[in-house]
Amino acid sequence: MFGALTLCMFAFSGIVSAQKYKTAADTLKLNKEYSDVSLEISKLNVKLIEAKDKTAGYDSKTLYTAQSATNSAEVSKSDAATATDGKLTDAKTAMKQAKKADKDAKDAKNAKDDQSNNIKDIDKLTAKIQEKKLVLADLDRQKTAIIALNPPPQVPSAMPVPPVKQ
Repeated sequence: MFGALTLCMFAFSGIVSAQKYKTAADTLKLNKEYSDVSLEISKLNVKLIEAKDKTAGYDSKTLYTAQSATNSAEVSKSDAATATDGKLTDAKTAMKQAKKADKDAKDAKNAKDDQSNNIKDIDKLTAKIQEKKLVLADLDRQKTAIIALNPPPQVPSAMPVPPVKQ
């Protein structure tokens, strides 16, 4: 029993010695850092919500531009087949349609890239939030250790009031 108690004391003192904030006087600094980290988490959550809101727009844009590129390519192919008859106006029309198809294909690629970048941003923000939550957990642990090492002073109990006789 004594050995277990001693082991617990050494383990607890090892945790306390590895912490940044150790005394009751450090609680102001600890609370300030806790507040700052909480604020950072809130800001990161706002950015995360904004990034997630963009996801739906990127999804629809990617779908629309992919369909538009496919349609333009089909029309361009049809116009190119017509242009082989040798008419200059058909060739010009086919050329315009080919340029439009190329532009639509580039738009589709850009939309897909934007969507991919947005997903990466969401992953980075989520990782940062998790990292900050670990910092908060560590600060909570340090606060608990400070309280355990420096218990609040005992308030003397009031004298009991004798019962009133009637």
